[in-house]
Amino acid sequence: MANLLNVKHHHVVFTLPKPLRHIRNRNSKIILDLLFNASAQALKEWFLKRHNIIPGIVSILHTAGSDLKDHPHIHMIVTAGGLSNEDFSVAKLNSEFLTRQRFLANKFKTIFSKSLLDLYNLKKLNLHKSKIEDPIKFKQFINNIKQKQWIVSIQKPLEDLNQIVGYVGRYTKRTCISEYKISSIKGQFISFQFNDYKNTPRGQKPIVATKTMHYVQFLDQLLFHVPDKSFRMVRYFGAYNSNYKKYLPLNEAKIQFEKTHTDESFWSDFAAVRLLDIQNGKPDPLLCPQCKTYLNDHEVFFPFKTFINDS
Repeated sequence: MANLLNVKHHHVVFTLPKPLRHIRNRNSKIILDLLFNASAQALKEWFLKRHNIIPGIVSILHTAGSDLKDHPHIHMIVTAGGLSNEDFSVAKLNSEFLTRQRFLANKFKTIFSKSLLDLYNLKKLNLHKSKIEDPIKFKQFINNIKQKQWIVSIQKPLEDLNQIVGYVGRYTKRTCISEYKISSIKGQFISFQFNDYKNTPRGQKPIVATKTMHYVQFLDQLLFHVPDKSFRMVRYFGAYNSNYKKYLPLNEAKIQFEKTHTDESFWSDFAAVRLLDIQNGKPDPLLCPQCKTYLNDHEVFFPFKTFINDS
């Protein structure tokens, strides 16, 4: 809340086309990094060329559909405006319309396809014993997917900052299936509910369907969507990248944050967590494990949060 620009925000979704998912399965981190970067680059280039603006972008990765199938896609909140590329002042777009979905999808497709070909030429893709390992077949494959229509969805902007954070907050760091979706476990089979978008008429509320799987298949699909250690599922681009943080003006949320989050409040938070850890049997962080004496507390330091440098 404290780091958002006080402007409208659009919800934009970029989907990795189905023909590329077998490459992603062999090269997960490389392809998902490319999905993050290519989608953000498409928007940043369009904003810069059309409005001379640096947009603020928060990107959240999901790899599963509601039925646990492989479905990598990026949820974004994108400022309807941003920082002026000339003096970093806040600029707002007046229109409710951002741009054409098909135009943005084609731009995303061009950037992604070129980057994928570059990765192949640099021998960074693992395609051993695949049907497209040969250079000629890989280029044919790239040309074929470029002929298809890629999917990008742009929704009308949300105006209220609380609404934006609440809306996007539901997409961050969530598991691919909620526990309440599991309707029954009988013997070796697990049944769960999912939104059946494929059979839902356009514009209507999703039909809720039930899927039953053997527990081995269920756990296999579930664990497939657990991210690798240290992989960043939420990333910040453009005006929301740390490079531009100093140019973001104070908003009401940031003013209230700075008033309430003092050194004393941080220490109070730490003291509460310390007590809870001790009650749960964890070692006291202020007790030296070697000499068994208590450390003198002066200040609380929290781990540094890293950001992607996309400048």
